[in-house]
Amino acid sequence: MSSPEPTSENPGAPRVTRENVMAKCDYFTRVQLWPLRSVLDPESWLKNFRPNEQDHAVHLLNSFMYFTPHLVHEMFAASVQALSRFVLQPGDSRITAQSAWSTFLGSAIIVPVAGETDNPSDSGYSFARMARQHLGFTEGQIMPPAKALAALMAAPHPVIFVDDFVGTGEQFVTTWKREVATVSGSKTSFLTATRVGSTRFFYCPVLCTTMGFDRIRRECPIVSLNPAHVLTSRYSALSPDSMIWPQDLRATASDFLQTASRRAGIPDDGETTDDWRGYQGQGLVVAIHETIPDATLCLLRWNRNGWKPLMVKA
Repeated sequence: MSSPEPTSENPGAPRVTRENVMAKCDYFTRVQLWPLRSVLDPESWLKNFRPNEQDHAVHLLNSFMYFTPHLVHEMFAASVQALSRFVLQPGDSRITAQSAWSTFLGSAIIVPVAGETDNPSDSGYSFARMARQHLGFTEGQIMPPAKALAALMAAPHPVIFVDDFVGTGEQFVTTWKREVATVSGSKTSFLTATRVGSTRFFYCPVLCTTMGFDRIRRECPIVSLNPAHVLTSRYSALSPDSMIWPQDLRATASDFLQTASRRAGIPDDGETTDDWRGYQGQGLVVAIHETIPDATLCLLRWNRNGWKPLMVKA
């Protein structure tokens, strides 16, 4: 929901103020681009900050990006549909292209990206359900890692991993390399499966940071990574080239974030998901559907010590 800052190239752009940002927030809520105030409450969140912090807080709120369920559905569909460039050949006739694409979709296995242990609450599983409800994949095509690997041992299938958000890439790399017991009792991994057969692997997250993108490309080079949108360093509130801050606030932005976080009691340990910088120092300002990723600044989701969160983390 960012507004352009006045610059030498764009001198007529309006200055970001509390009034125009709150007006946009109210509008987004009225037209249902944002959820109800019980879920996302900018007015209460701004009250956390002292008068000398308001300018920074308003710009942080102005840059906050909330992806609605409808938008997430559309971005996810676009990510999967873009796999056609890996399947179709230049010069294919319409009939040949339709047949190849239909065969690909009908034979694909949909695998939700999971944590260290498979959990139905993992976001990857909600996107597997989305693949069935909105993209036409059958229930039988959606498989957890162990079942998918057993199917690959029997015959090659294209594999499409699905998820909402890639931050560090750690969760996908873990899913890719982790050895799991198949129904036959043997242990194998997706990495091992690349050494036999002709299976092709694809990964279709909705959002992916450059940090996660680079790690997956480095550690899982055989996987065709196809996010709907890549978040570069400019989306981070901590980056020197951040798009969040105007020039006159950029030099003091980190001090503002750290000072406010310390007052709220947010940890400064550089390791946990509740570190004030966001997990692994990513400093993002995004929320997807029902939750805020750990990579998002903790100031936006913290709800302890009397601090009012911008959005409640599901």
